[in-house]
Amino acid sequence: MNSPSRIAVLGSLNVDRTYRVPRIPVPGETLASRGVMESFGGKGANQAVAARRAGARVDLIGCVGADEAGGRYRKALEAEGIGLEAVRIEPDLPTGSAVIFVDDHGENAIVVEGGANQAVDGAWVEACRETIERADVLLMQLECPLPAVRRASELAMAAGKTVVLNPSPWTSGFPESGLRCHHLVVNETEAAALLGRSPEDLEALPANLARSLGLTSLVITRGRAATLVHTEGGVRLALRPPVVVPVDTVGAGDSFAGAFSVALAEGLDLEEAVCFANAAGALATLEPGAQAAIPGRGAIESWIERIRS
Repeated sequence: MNSPSRIAVLGSLNVDRTYRVPRIPVPGETLASRGVMESFGGKGANQAVAARRAGARVDLIGCVGADEAGGRYRKALEAEGIGLEAVRIEPDLPTGSAVIFVDDHGENAIVVEGGANQAVDGAWVEACRETIERADVLLMQLECPLPAVRRASELAMAAGKTVVLNPSPWTSGFPESGLRCHHLVVNETEAAALLGRSPEDLEALPANLARSLGLTSLVITRGRAATLVHTEGGVRLALRPPVVVPVDTVGAGDSFAGAFSVALAEGLDLEEAVCFANAAGALATLEPGAQAAIPGRGAIESWIERIRS
């Protein structure tokens, strides 16, 4: 890869409380936690940290509360070297938060309170136009209001920038939202909801799928199974991620999205970008927590070199 690229990330900032449990609780069930950890999360900030550690210059667009949690969060992101000029301090709302349950297999369930993330609106996106226009790639998710995400995409596309969207957490209104992007990164559950298929049928999708959706690529991550990639040229790829024994899958998808955006911004072709992102996502499952587990560029490249040698 070449000199550092520039990534703008529009998204959420949450303070997470993660509980280790033997299994994800079912309705009406009470479980004893084996441990609890507080950490910084939110898909937007996670992806910003992932892109930064993968080697890019990163600017984050979002909101935090004028509370102690928001102040601590800003200091942590500044220490990562992430630009925060477009992170507004919202006086009337708390910093976003999430409660996460992680089971013995590393799987998770998450409850999110949006807080200040819900103050990210079209007006704030307009105010951050310069941040978007100086980026090589705009990366977004759906933990901020959909109209703001759509407006950011419009500004980026008008400026000739590459737009990567990870439509998570999934909302049923997304397919009809008119939200456009170049690269759509989904997991198998989101892909099934988007396409009206079962997860088991995803390998049988038509070769012209990306073009029919108006995308440069549709990337479907599937945990340990091969990542499926559909291109606008009708090419279908199945790229297997590294084999690991996961400790905690929280943040793995965000690590993938951040690394994928960096690879695209630095000129890698689609197959190489997905392989780079697959390594980042797999490595992120080896430690507990979201941002604490996100790997650096050296670790990603070392893993890829080990696989190829």
